[in-house]
Amino acid sequence: MAEISVSIEEASKKHTDLPCGYDEVFVSLVDDDLQCSICQSTLRDPVLTRCGHRFCKDCLGRYISRQEADQPNVCKCPVDREELVSNKDIFPDKATERKILSLVILCPSAGCDWTGELRGKEDHLLSCSFKLVPCPNANCQVKTTRKDLEEHMTISCEWRMVPCNHCTQPHPECLLQKHVDICKKKPVECPNSCGKVIVKEEVAFHINDECPLTIIPCPYAKMGCNTEIQRKEVEDHLHTTVTFHLGLALKNVQDTTEKLDLLQQQVQDLAAANTTLSRKVDEQNKTILRLKSDSLDFVWKVTGFREILNESKHENNKMLKSVPFYTAKQGYKLRLCIKPNGDQTKRNKYLSVYVLLMKGNYDGMLPWPFRKKVTLTLIDQVSPPVLRWNVESSLHVAFLTGKPKTEEVDESQGILRFISHTQLNSRCYLMDDTLFLQVKIDPTDI
Repeated sequence: MAEISVSIEEASKKHTDLPCGYDEVFVSLVDDDLQCSICQSTLRDPVLTRCGHRFCKDCLGRYISRQEADQPNVCKCPVDREELVSNKDIFPDKATERKILSLVILCPSAGCDWTGELRGKEDHLLSCSFKLVPCPNANCQVKTTRKDLEEHMTISCEWRMVPCNHCTQPHPECLLQKHVDICKKKPVECPNSCGKVIVKEEVAFHINDECPLTIIPCPYAKMGCNTEIQRKEVEDHLHTTVTFHLGLALKNVQDTTEKLDLLQQQVQDLAAANTTLSRKVDEQNKTILRLKSDSLDFVWKVTGFREILNESKHENNKMLKSVPFYTAKQGYKLRLCIKPNGDQTKRNKYLSVYVLLMKGNYDGMLPWPFRKKVTLTLIDQVSPPVLRWNVESSLHVAFLTGKPKTEEVDESQGILRFISHTQLNSRCYLMDDTLFLQVKIDPTDI
């Protein structure tokens, strides 16, 4: 009972004005008790009410939906107006349904002489030669009988695929002409009317390289001949203008010769300039090598450093000076000096290093003022040497006063924070109360 209730509720939700019963053509007259009292057609999915009346399930469902708008689950029988509860008083009538499905009908397809039980209708239609079926060709909306479908698909359907006679690519028959009009393989006559037939995709090549009627420039156009003629007339033009073309060729050769002579002169000038430049570079390289070979690295060994540091803490601006040294065999004379306790605001924190310029024996032959890159290195005395972390710092030293006139110039230049006291004692920069300070002077001026 619950099952029929659910079916009636589902049927009541269908909104259609079409009849619900069977509209088949029956071979024998159908009894009145097998017809729906609502749609007056042969019962489809028959249901039986408590009061004994039969209806199509969908017909009664639509009727109930209109009745229950006022009172849910309660309606009146459409025949005798007896009150019915939809979920209790309506039942499926399987016996009547079996009887109806056993009735003999004619095939609904025009021209088919098949007759059979109603229940066999759908199986018959699956193979019925007169049933209307849609054409499977893409975009075709035609329906035809199953027996004529093959002929329609392959012969009369405007959407059947047909190969192009030129490119062999398949296209719908109704669109084939449109494709043919633009097909690249379609034969066409030469646009110049030379009489040759070529495929459309080769027209441009034919016009540019083959057609005897194409207007082309004279082969001597680059030499000055401005004549433009049909390709077939080129030979005659060349025969009748030999003298003119030879004159153009001769002038072109003369012009080319002059340009070549000019280019050769330019090449010679560039070669000469390159030779001069190479000579200057070689001389500069030799000078640099000589300066490097003449340059001397000075290493200053400072012993008893801790005592010197203690003295510096009690004597402001105490400075320790190295022995004088030369930057090369005939170079500038310099000396290093250090303030162990730092200088000015860096006091008690850093070791300060300076470079002093002195009056030397070769000042008269040296360029002035003194402008050099100076590199100072504090040697890490750890062993082996590959583990050393030397402290290195460079500065550009420029003594602008010129050649010294006194034994030692008052001006000094250096690095105030060369190394902190903390770092100085962190590794092996200070071993046996001794440190080594190396100075390198770059031979070239800055």
